[in-house]
Amino acid sequence: MVSHGVYRFGLRLAAASSIFGIILVLFPAVRAEAQADARTGLIMARVSAVEPLSAHGVNLNQVALQAFYSRRNYAPAWDSDGAGLGPRAAAVAALLSSADAEGLDPAEYHTAEIASLAGATADGDRVDRDLLLSDGLFHYVQDASGGKLTPLQTDERSGLKSGGIDTENALESAATLDPASLPAVFAAWPPSTPEYRALKATLAVLRPLAAAGGWQALPDGATIRPGGHDPAIPALRLRLIAEGRIAADPTPSTGAAQTLYAPDLVAAVKDFQGTHGIKPDGTIGKDTRAALNMPAEDRLRQVIVNLERARWAGAPPQGRRVVVNLASYSLNVFQDDHVILAMSVVDGTAENQTPLLETEITTVVLNPTWTLPPVVLKELRGHRAAYFAKHGIVRVSDKDGERYVQPAGPDNPLGLYKFVMPNAQDIYLHDTPDQGKFRFELRNYSHGCVRLDNAKGLAELLLDDKAASLPESLDDMQKTGKLRLIALSQPVPVSLVYRTAWLDPNGKLVLGLDPYGRDALLWTALHPAAAPTAKTDPGNATAARTL
Repeated sequence: MVSHGVYRFGLRLAAASSIFGIILVLFPAVRAEAQADARTGLIMARVSAVEPLSAHGVNLNQVALQAFYSRRNYAPAWDSDGAGLGPRAAAVAALLSSADAEGLDPAEYHTAEIASLAGATADGDRVDRDLLLSDGLFHYVQDASGGKLTPLQTDERSGLKSGGIDTENALESAATLDPASLPAVFAAWPPSTPEYRALKATLAVLRPLAAAGGWQALPDGATIRPGGHDPAIPALRLRLIAEGRIAADPTPSTGAAQTLYAPDLVAAVKDFQGTHGIKPDGTIGKDTRAALNMPAEDRLRQVIVNLERARWAGAPPQGRRVVVNLASYSLNVFQDDHVILAMSVVDGTAENQTPLLETEITTVVLNPTWTLPPVVLKELRGHRAAYFAKHGIVRVSDKDGERYVQPAGPDNPLGLYKFVMPNAQDIYLHDTPDQGKFRFELRNYSHGCVRLDNAKGLAELLLDDKAASLPESLDDMQKTGKLRLIALSQPVPVSLVYRTAWLDPNGKLVLGLDPYGRDALLWTALHPAAAPTAKTDPGNATAARTL
């Protein structure tokens, strides 16, 4: 039997509940605030729970979301009072859906799950949507501004600094700014370098071409020279039309004209060669034919992996710096944003690849001696005596052990100049007496160090501020034949990078060759096999990508 006091309390509670219900009906603002409080409580419970965090079947970065929402007192970041996506949530969803414009996969930012919850009204679904938007945006900021991969996922980042912006600040700003200003904020996250913009523009052209099946390959055949006839010419014309290099002819040629390698085709092929790292002579040899026949899907992948590489670089630093692109066999010296010296280089063979480095040039060496590395000594096995005698190589023994040294001279493999740049791999830039290699398009001939076709020009530029204080000119010092070490007034940063896409001196994008086969390796690293989910491997739920 219920006591009178308990019965009376029940009546009061029922009355209060009824009154509260009437208030929610009569005062929508109160109702909205109560619902928002409910979502806040749900978010706090979800991100603070012991079990791995997921939403709508997707595993989320619990560490990052707990930090983000705790700074907001667990209030929703993107949700609004009305049904469906509000302006802020819609702006974020649109950004994530357009990730393919940056060479990224929108599906990795939960776009399908967010779209399925676009019209959600229940508090639980709205919280799921908010969490998905936050998690997707966290990863997008990281990937678009500094690259998708971590240094452990590809050796291309070994020794290189990465770009990227402050993810926490970017997300907190986006959650508080006027929604109308968000597109401009989002556009500032990826790099804005000319190279990155050119890659994005090329991506926009290639993607629909690849989706439509690309272009038909040219048949195998002999070299095609300007003015000649070849049965592959009709296929060549279709190939150039497919990429928009020439317009479709409304009145197709007939008879012998069909197979003529005519001037309009020659001009288009020269332009193609120039934008693919091939000598633009109009002759269609094996290299040009292979480049023309590279499928559109493979070209698309080449652009995407180079977008990733461009994101690693971040904004170009100011001041003087030296950049060697191993894939284009080139060295550029920059002063701020301007190239002040450019030259060709020879780098390592496929078996002795030049590593990627970021260090500083500290010293110019005149008339360097050459200590034969182990790989060369191994190659000389069986005929060392004759080689040593011919080149004046002597054996030197000291506290550091035994080594073989070739003195300075006109046939020294290091030439007349060597540039010291401290690194664990003992790689350096140097002159070479073998200037004939610079005539070749493919220049992978060294054992790892980088040979320069204008070492004297680089030495003079790096020492330009010390010229007046030197006892004599570089030429005079070099002509003595004596070893001379000259320290730079200030070390100059030097980067050895690998870019199979780059800008030519006119700012035109070149899609070049991949001499070390790194594009395929990087593509695989960017698109690994599906990893175990947090349900089967909880330890990976928050470790995959963090702030």
